Amino acid sequence: MADDFRLTSRLPASSRAALEALLFFNVRQHALRDEIEATIERFGIPELIESQGWLRIEVAGLPDVQCLYAVRGDKADAEPVGAVVYVRDSIDRITIVHLSVAPDASLNLAGGGRIVLNRLLHQIRRVARCTSGIRRVELAYRARRTSHREAGYAALA
Repeated sequence: MADDFRLTSRLPASSRAALEALLFFNVRQHALRDEIEATIERFGIPELIESQGWLRIEVAGLPDVQCLYAVRGDKADAEPVGAVVYVRDSIDRITIVHLSVAPDASLNLAGGGRIVLNRLLHQIRRVARCTSGIRRVELAYRARRTSHREAGYAALA
């Protein structure tokens, strides 16, 4: 079923290996290698930080990044199947600086990785709508910039 995962902003430290695999060793990253390298050059390298039993992602060039994870399993045994790292980097914009979906999501979730991706992006759009002053959501991997007022965020999904 498509809802075999949930979204959360917190990930237990026990999920470190799975999150490392998702973010840094994703077999699909070769398809966006140039874009990923340009994003790292622009914003900095993502780093996993463990604090008080929880994981967070920091990016050297961005002091206030936030994360959203798609996970399956319970809170103590959460397995990340998707992650998005984003930041409010201007008064009117949220930029998604990293986005990853597990290659096996399509094998283990009905509808697969596309549903995970869509749910993550939908939640970021929801954050944008609820945040005063935000007019755009941009995906750093894409050259085309998208307003959150565009119908259905089709350019991001």
